Amino acid sequence: MAFLSRIALASVLLCLAAPLQAAEPVAVAARSLGDLLVNRELRAPAIVLAANQADVKSQVSALVAEVLRDVGDSVTRGELLIRLDDDNARLALAQARASLRAVDAQIEEARSRLARAEELLQGQFISEEELIARQASLNVLLANRQAQQVAVELAELELSRTRIEAPFTGSIIVRSAQVGNYAQPGTPLLTVVQTDRVEIDVELDPRYAAGISGASGFAFHSQGQRWPVELLRLSQVIDVSSRLVRARFGFTGDAATAGTAGQLVWNATTGAVPPDLMVQRGDDLGVFVVDGEQARFVPVPDAQQGRAASLELPADSLVITRGQLRLQHGDAIRVSLE
Repeated sequence: MAFLSRIALASVLLCLAAPLQAAEPVAVAARSLGDLLVNRELRAPAIVLAANQADVKSQVSALVAEVLRDVGDSVTRGELLIRLDDDNARLALAQARASLRAVDAQIEEARSRLARAEELLQGQFISEEELIARQASLNVLLANRQAQQVAVELAELELSRTRIEAPFTGSIIVRSAQVGNYAQPGTPLLTVVQTDRVEIDVELDPRYAAGISGASGFAFHSQGQRWPVELLRLSQVIDVSSRLVRARFGFTGDAATAGTAGQLVWNATTGAVPPDLMVQRGDDLGVFVVDGEQARFVPVPDAQQGRAASLELPADSLVITRGQLRLQHGDAIRVSLE
């Protein structure tokens, strides 16, 4: 009898303890994913490059007479950098012009003879064949004059090429020319880097390159400074060695110096989950979402502490925004919508 009483008493105690052992739903707040998404800040290594860098070379054969600019000098487009000896070029031009004047004198004489022949033909003092011959002589001289005019222009061009000018505004970084050296066509004389037009070279992950044209907030960051920039060109080809896509950006205002290394920073148009909603569970960072009356942990690939991350879920998914720090996967929850 006493044994049965003890069993009955234990049954009563178990019945009383059962409600205490049942887990109470965790009170949480949630919002739809579409309302939570923020722009994601992305970064990529970048470097400022000059739009042009040219090896200034001789186009004629001549001695280097004078070098007017040296390494480190800033130059403007069209500025004289090197003067080559121009004696031969000047003599060749003078000869070509003299030959042109001689042809002009011959043409003048031929025209007079043709006019005289036309008068004599009316009085039948010469034959038509003679008139035709004089017209042909004039035509030959006119053709010769055209050839001689080309010779003058070529001589003028050769003379102009003894003056080596800056191809663009920039800075000299290499000097090869020495006074007294004999320059041949193709001989490097100076190397000039353009300074009034620079571009930012960036190699992008193909995942980001696809949406780069619709992104916003582009800026180049380097050594604590920030410059607004804009997209100029985006390659449509993925580099086979780096597996990256090359893009070029331009400064919209003041520009950094060519050779400056830094980062391109921009806001992606695809939404991202704010970093304060993510929690660490095991080895994964992720968010808790509402799954019926339970909390479900969803890992976020490539997520980093303190940074927003993309979440591949439908926009109407309910993400837990308060109370997520106390949750474990599968916990019962009581949801209030924000």
